[in-house]
Order: sequence, then structure tokens, then C-alpha cells
Amino acid sequence: MTEVLLVNGETGLDPRPVPVVLKGIARYFGVDLTAVRERYGDILGRRLHVPLPLAPDLVLVPVKMRQPRVPKDGTTGYVCARYVERVRPGSEQTRCTLHLQGAGRLDCLQSEDFAKAQMRNALIVETFYRVLINLPSSTK
Repeated sequence: MTEVLLVNGETGLDPRPVPVVLKGIARYFGVDLTAVRERYGDILGRRLHVPLPLAPDLVLVPVKMRQPRVPKDGTTGYVCARYVERVRPGSEQTRCTLHLQGAGRLDCLQSEDFAKAQMRNALIVETFYRVLINLPSSTK
């Protein structure tokens, strides 16, 4: 089951797991997730937790959203980098809060430093993506 938080603050539930929802979104935009992860992973020098550019203003940033309930249970959610206004520390060192446009908030199970690094990586990925498709830089 996947919880979806929309820009207007509404939430919805999708009965499919996060990876299936992500594949559906990628398919809608005509994006090969394996190729995108490889291309931008090479640029960032990493293989895991690579931000995914699906469209000029849609870079999805992977963040740990929950603890696994059983082995191999997914913990990763995705947030659109464009709507993250700031990252604040959480109640513990391994937690943080993403403050979103429109006064929304998401609590994450990652350190503030890691989440900020992910947002910087998203900006790098977006910049390379815009060059690749010949668009001017974003002004966010």
C-alpha cells in the first residue's frame, strides 16, 4: 500500500507497493528507470538512493520513510525535490523533517545531513537532465 501526498495537501492511498507506483509514473513519462539510475548514478558516483529525473520539473528524491516490518520490506518513499522548501533535524540524529511548499511536512528516517545531501544531488541531477534535453536551468 502506498500513501500519496498531493501538492494541495490531500492524501490518497494506492493499493500497489511503492516500486510498482514508481514504475507506473516512469512509464507515464516514458522513462526507463534502470537507464536513469545508471546514468545519474554514474554522475553522482553512487548506485543507491539516486534522485530520478522524470520530467523537467519532476525529480523524485528517494528517502527512508519507515522501518521495515519484515525482511526485504520496502522503506523508501519518494518526494519531488521542487516542493521541498527546507530540511530540519528530527527528534533523533537519524531522523529529519522535510518542510514542503504549502505548509506540508514529511518525517523521514534519515539524518538531516543525508537528506540535505540528497537535495543537493537532486539539483545536480536536474541540472544534467536539463542540459541533456536542452532546457535552461531551473529557477525553482
